[in-house]
Amino acid sequence: MHAFQKLFVTMVMISLPLSAGAQVNIDRFRDYFLVGQFGEVCTMCEVIVLCEAGSEPPAEDKVPDDGDFTLYHIQTRTFWSQVSTIWEWFIANFSSEPLAARGHTRPVHEYSVTGGVWAGPKVIEGRLVLDPGVLEFGDYNIDRVNRQWQRADTGAVAGYCTRLPLWESLDSIAANAPGEES
Repeated sequence: MHAFQKLFVTMVMISLPLSAGAQVNIDRFRDYFLVGQFGEVCTMCEVIVLCEAGSEPPAEDKVPDDGDFTLYHIQTRTFWSQVSTIWEWFIANFSSEPLAARGHTRPVHEYSVTGGVWAGPKVIEGRLVLDPGVLEFGDYNIDRVNRQWQRADTGAVAGYCTRLPLWESLDSIAANAPGEES
């Protein structure tokens, strides 16, 4: 192993225990939509979010069989984004403010379903932000405090969102989405 590799591995090993306390699970962000025990949607986690019209968050605990809705499949962070996580965690040991304001980006697959007919995936870049609490998904945002699904350009409420179980949702996407293998 080269000296640089040893140094890098040593820095990672030192920063990992420190990073556990540096996650953005600060009290003021604790109840935000999609903040979990491993920080702001862990870097290697995938998440499925269901958004649909209505006056409250969807009650479904699975992908609906029909109707009109949008699914956001939040992917794991890209390789370089993963590498930047080490730096973010290091900086968060001193101050989480830059991370809270800037958030992070990751790929998101958007599936639009109208009258039970699936379209997508449309691949977009999503941005998860803590301050202000928002998920930015192209034409729409999700308010991380009240889970409102809003039009990005006007802020008009389009509905509400909820998190779905990952594995069952992936099975449903594979069975229904065009271009997806079942």
